[in-house]
Amino acid sequence: MSTALKHRKLTQAELTTEAAALFGNDPMRWAFRCPNCDDIASPADFKAAGAPPGMAGQECIGRSLGALKKPTPTNTRGCDWAAYGLFRGPWEVVVPAEDGKPERSIWAFPLAASAADA
Repeated sequence: MSTALKHRKLTQAELTTEAAALFGNDPMRWAFRCPNCDDIASPADFKAAGAPPGMAGQECIGRSLGALKKPTPTNTRGCDWAAYGLFRGPWEVVVPAEDGKPERSIWAFPLAASAADA
């Protein structure tokens, strides 16, 4: 089993600390690895593709580039995988209770190994 596919549970604060240590304090530069196809994408990549930057870490960039449709020249990277789909993402990020909402888990892709991968 790939390291990227091993379940890991961490808090939102732990994810933020780890991402900042790897990629700096700008969340637009934080990079996530798709556990299905190994494509690495950041929120900046999603924004450049015309997609919501907040999808980084939960969807493969391929979904925003047309992987859900038949192949076109624009979907040359990524796949159609999503962390919230039939198969959950390998990382479980626990979001604290806030504004009357209970603590909850969000499933996500793992961070890329380093800024050099991004």
